[in-house]
Amino acid sequence: MKALTIRYENGFYLSGEGFAPVMKKNGDYWRLHLDECVWGGNREIGVYSHAQKEPRVTQEGDTLTAVYDTVVDEKGTEHNIALTLCATVAEGKVHYSATIDNKSRVRVNELQYPLFQVEKLAGDLENDVLVMSRGLGQKVRNPHGDAMSKHTEYMAADYDGVLRMIEYPGEITMPFLGFETGDVYFYLGAHFNEWRKFCLITGCEARNSSDKYFLTGVATYPVVESGEKVCYEGFTAALFEKDWRKGVDYYRAWAESTWLKPLEKKDSVKQLQGWQRIIMKHQYGEIYHTYDDLPRLYEEGAKYGINMILLFAWWEEGMDAGYPNYRPDERMGGAAKLTAAIQKINEMGGRVILYANGHLIDLATDYYKTEGYKYTMKGIDGSEYQDFYKFSNSGTLLKFGHKAFAMGCFGTKEWPDKVREIEKRHLALGSNGTFFDQLGCAFHLCFDKTHSHGNRIDLDPELRWQVIMDMRKELGEDQWFGTEWPSDRISPMIDFTHGCGFAMQYTEDSYPHIFRYAFPEVTVTNRFLHDEQEDWEKHLNYAFVHGLIYDVALYRCRAKSIEECPNLAAYMKKLIDMRKEYLPFFTDGKYDVPALDMPEKVWGATFTLNGKTIQTVWNDSGRDYVLPHGEDKGAVVHHGEVKVLKV
Repeated sequence: MKALTIRYENGFYLSGEGFAPVMKKNGDYWRLHLDECVWGGNREIGVYSHAQKEPRVTQEGDTLTAVYDTVVDEKGTEHNIALTLCATVAEGKVHYSATIDNKSRVRVNELQYPLFQVEKLAGDLENDVLVMSRGLGQKVRNPHGDAMSKHTEYMAADYDGVLRMIEYPGEITMPFLGFETGDVYFYLGAHFNEWRKFCLITGCEARNSSDKYFLTGVATYPVVESGEKVCYEGFTAALFEKDWRKGVDYYRAWAESTWLKPLEKKDSVKQLQGWQRIIMKHQYGEIYHTYDDLPRLYEEGAKYGINMILLFAWWEEGMDAGYPNYRPDERMGGAAKLTAAIQKINEMGGRVILYANGHLIDLATDYYKTEGYKYTMKGIDGSEYQDFYKFSNSGTLLKFGHKAFAMGCFGTKEWPDKVREIEKRHLALGSNGTFFDQLGCAFHLCFDKTHSHGNRIDLDPELRWQVIMDMRKELGEDQWFGTEWPSDRISPMIDFTHGCGFAMQYTEDSYPHIFRYAFPEVTVTNRFLHDEQEDWEKHLNYAFVHGLIYDVALYRCRAKSIEECPNLAAYMKKLIDMRKEYLPFFTDGKYDVPALDMPEKVWGATFTLNGKTIQTVWNDSGRDYVLPHGEDKGAVVHHGEVKVLKV
């Protein structure tokens, strides 16, 4: 790691070996956004560091402190809000904290700090690379140009500058990003002990502006009411050799020193190659299968190496309806037949795990109408968030909208109790574990201060994490717990993750190495391959080389049988058989980038176990690839071929 130094001259400026950011003239190193909190009032009053009077700056040891006794907003109004900013150099890294003491009549909704508004970082912006765990990972060349591409046209004040928000947990799965710039890797993240909802941000000048700059930083949501004093700490900047893995290693080490205690992987989970994701009754009401069909459907999948069913819409209302009721459907056969089907599949060596949604509440249910409405997440105006699903069959009517949902808040007592109750009912039906959709991600900030989080609107992730850890303890020795959405705080501590987000399937700009390197113990699926569409082989190859298991969701779970895509099924079996030959490397090995430099469009990864390393290779280059050295030196991988090589 390279050491960072810090100085104060109209702001906290960083520098280090090979790293000397050029600050934008009159640029910001922090911003606040205030809220009048009245009907029709301004909810986003900007306060910018460059427009303030000089603060009192002191230094004590390796800590610099800047104190603003009051702040002035963008219209020139002064507010009795004291802001104290600290930056401490420790072991070559810089740690930031901020304290907001609000004695004004407005509320402080948002803090953007630390903020870097620069003309350059170290290299030219056009040649810099943004490295982030968007889903499983992405490298973005020219982050300045990428920020400009996020222009909203009229949804935001882009005439003052374009701002991109990157949500965590959500769009990104780890709370940091980094820049390969010049000869260094610049790391910026938020190391919060509590699991909070926040955003990393990037931005740039307005379209056609000659005042070119790049902006990056952290946006948090302290929501400091009048009379409150709130401190946020845990923001960290660091500088490494030009290797993003150094930053990941640093984050992983911090996680292990605080909250990370990975779940020991069960032997049965290691045998999981993938699941059939089956919807029994679709959103528009058509029944595709009965409970008696399940053993046959399992057998058809097992023939191709798929040894689990993730069973959706097994309840009477059908998919995306009735949450949180989950009662077996008499028309599908009733509870006794569902339990019998699961038992029969268990006897055949397979597993069935029943679906539930841990986030949504159907507005049409008696539960919502009689009590559930009290336990929902509320937006900034006090009304509840709602989501609308428009799944349809071959008609047009349902495309207008079919189902509406509110979101349960884990800051209440009643909603977590309901989720725990759902788990108990699932297990009583014979489910081989519990799967809760949408629990691995936190989508919203809750403003209902009567909930246990009070004014801390960003604590939903921490609250749901505590419930998940409790529910995990309720399982038997060989029962599994799973959620949707990979995340650093949940995925390593449960049995499986249903992939969602970027890089769950092949695209040329997917870079799954980032999350897979950080958390190689995570069992996560691919996603979004629904039939024998164009390039379906590429999506399967991609999953194989990166150690993902298979989510078989044909025709978006509308297939009557896996046999409807026989070519896909047969090719997937070939890859699963190859995976089984090296299974301990995939399940217990340390994942890393390829050990060998490979030509463009030759993809792969390494897995190291007990001092031995294999390299998965998928050649999509249009020419043969010959392994240049290693134990299998000279091995040829033809175009379109996938192999496992010893290096």
